[in-house]
Amino acid sequence: MQCFHCGREVRETTHKPKSYKVDYYRLHTGHTELDFLVNPKLDAPPLRYLRLTNPIDILTCVECYARPEIRRRLDDDITGRRALFDVRADGNHFTELAAKG
Repeated sequence: MQCFHCGREVRETTHKPKSYKVDYYRLHTGHTELDFLVNPKLDAPPLRYLRLTNPIDILTCVECYARPEIRRRLDDDITGRRALFDVRADGNHFTELAAKG
């Protein structure tokens, strides 16, 4: 297993009697589509959300996760401002976008 951002090999979480050490985070991303839910409140607009249609799991090491530019890229992906991946129409090929954070 390796970090998506820097390529460093990551290790499983180690557990001790009174502590633990996390070396990576598994993040769910991929191609999304804007979708809507009916709002249960009367006279309220529908609720918008990004539906994950082609899920991809990536690993981010704790060092990369702590970097502001990496967090910005991940936040942009989650909010739909800028995707980490470009998914081809057949849904089977994923290409990392070369945008800098």
